[in-house]
Amino acid sequence: MYRLILLLLVLLGACAVTGPSSTTTPTKIDRPTVLSDFTLPASTGGELSLSDLRGQPVLLYFGYTRCPDYCPITLGEFRRVRDELGPNGMRVHFVLISVDPANDTPDVLAAYLRGFGEGFIGLQGDDATLRRISKEYGLTYRHGGGHHGNSGVDHSTASYLIDQKGRLRVVYQYGTAASVYVNDIRALLSEQP
Repeated sequence: MYRLILLLLVLLGACAVTGPSSTTTPTKIDRPTVLSDFTLPASTGGELSLSDLRGQPVLLYFGYTRCPDYCPITLGEFRRVRDELGPNGMRVHFVLISVDPANDTPDVLAAYLRGFGEGFIGLQGDDATLRRISKEYGLTYRHGGGHHGNSGVDHSTASYLIDQKGRLRVVYQYGTAASVYVNDIRALLSEQP
């Protein structure tokens, strides 16, 4: 699926970079602190809070379903992470928080994320919540104009690894290869609770 998406993006000329690279260096958080909790409508039905995901690592990304490049490439890497982790992939939550709440309803997120395999969770962000938590993640986004034109959303492209206690542990640049995520997640899974 990842290769098909990447091929389509290259053919359409939408891909601004060549794809994931093992040369990007993640930013490890020296003093991890618990992130602010929030509750959003979920692709799994009902509402879901960040605190509901405690007990397992969370690999999180902010994006949207109509994104032509960064989002499908990053989520394709998340799928590779899950596959490379084998049975341990089921011990990790893979989460997309939409920055396009007007279009990305829980049902739309569920249908989109099915394309990346089982176990992905979509959350319908809202502007008030996204603004409240944006400083903790360094999140930026803007509707219309810019890179994606009037119908898109320009947004930051970092990914975040949150540990079992709800603390931000690692921030990844766009283009991080699955193997980099896998090493960090394995380290978290091996930590004593």
